[in-house]
Amino acid sequence: MSVPLRYPTASIFIDESGARASNNDFFVLAAVKVREPGRLARELLAVREKCGFGGEFKFAEINRSSIPVYGEIIRVLHESDATTAACVVSGSVHNPFRGREDQWRVHAEITSQLLVGCINRRELVGVHLDGLSTPVGESLEETVRNLTNARLKNTSVVSAVALDSKTNDILQVADMVAGAIRHERMLSLAPRSTRSNKGKIALKLATAFERPELTDGRDARLNIATYRGRAAQKPRLRAVASGKLSGRRRAG
Repeated sequence: MSVPLRYPTASIFIDESGARASNNDFFVLAAVKVREPGRLARELLAVREKCGFGGEFKFAEINRSSIPVYGEIIRVLHESDATTAACVVSGSVHNPFRGREDQWRVHAEITSQLLVGCINRRELVGVHLDGLSTPVGESLEETVRNLTNARLKNTSVVSAVALDSKTNDILQVADMVAGAIRHERMLSLAPRSTRSNKGKIALKLATAFERPELTDGRDARLNIATYRGRAAQKPRLRAVASGKLSGRRRAG
């Protein structure tokens, strides 16, 4: 069989924030899905050039002086064809890491569930993951690809590769999204009257995607859900018209 010309394709970049086995914390996996990754990467490079920023785009390192840089990143993300999604593991709801020695495997299972919520019907994707240590003979990339395709009962995930996040700006944007969502969840446990520098960026991200805050919910470009175990979730493919990404027409 052959794949028709202009068949929908996308690249998905996934990074994490938080501790995997903490009862009093949140672990967040965030995905940035884009049909034109080269275009987005070039715009992120333009932000670096404009702001003279040479470090990593990491949510944990946001400070007062870097707020304008992250504001530009959010603007570029919003103006691109990207959609974002996140899976939040809360110890008070369900912590799949607890008691498991093969935590890399649990990480792969959660990543697979996140991908199931990202991938549309009639679509081929390449997945780009932040690197994670696995036992000799085991591969995070192949495990994620095989788990996801098995759940979807097709070969939607054509390839999965692990990257050093220091080398990829879009992967760093996924880190920013994950960090912002985790920050908001932690803030909900100990609310403050004023927002920190990180809180301002989290609010700016939510506002850019027309959300009052980064809580659970699903719309055309932002999907956040708390993890409740695989048994509580059913694989679901979304149908979208060719040339659209979650209801949004391609940029350019």
